[in-house]
Amino acid sequence: MTNNDRIDELDNTSIAKSRAGIYRLLSMMYLKEVSEEFLKTLKSEEIIDAFNELGVDFSKILFDKSEDKLLDELATEYAALFIVPGGIPPYESVRLKGMLCQEPEWQVRDFYKRCGLTVKEDTKIFSDHLGMELEFMAYLADKEADAWKSNGEKTAGQWSSMQKEFFASHLDKWVFSFLKDMDKCAFHPFYKEVSKLTRSFLDVEKEDFGVKQILDMKQGIC
Repeated sequence: MTNNDRIDELDNTSIAKSRAGIYRLLSMMYLKEVSEEFLKTLKSEEIIDAFNELGVDFSKILFDKSEDKLLDELATEYAALFIVPGGIPPYESVRLKGMLCQEPEWQVRDFYKRCGLTVKEDTKIFSDHLGMELEFMAYLADKEADAWKSNGEKTAGQWSSMQKEFFASHLDKWVFSFLKDMDKCAFHPFYKEVSKLTRSFLDVEKEDFGVKQILDMKQGIC
């Protein structure tokens, strides 16, 4: 192995790890309301800088009020958006079929199983929740990073392909219209910025994955 090959592998590992970190951070914003601990993470200089690179500025929102007041506001907004009737349930089945736990949820659960994951039966959210799908992408990106680190180029490519397939088959079919509605419905600026942040990152991912080409290929095969 040449030095240049080693540098390429290190770069690929770093990129996959960074992507996994962003996916995981986004997933936490949707899975539950912001906790005191998570708020401290969001306020860190590293995270603020990362957000700025994606064209989103959370600094004024996060530092403009006392933590207790902000946490209370965010908990109220989270419930209004994602939990109580009249909100926008962050589920693929609801977006595509109009009801919870429909065919998209079964397909997502099967995809998880293909990759060695099983959703606990007693979990309070379904497999096709946006937070779960983003966390799954983080898992796949972590697997890719581990493969690059172990000099497993073929295995890394397989994990990368799984990310592309899941994005094209699931996230791309509903998440962008959901984020558009989220931006319209959100009252608190924090969640408006969350929708913008998610959209900015997933736009980049979609372009890098070449989702349009993937879908065109599938249509050609069918």
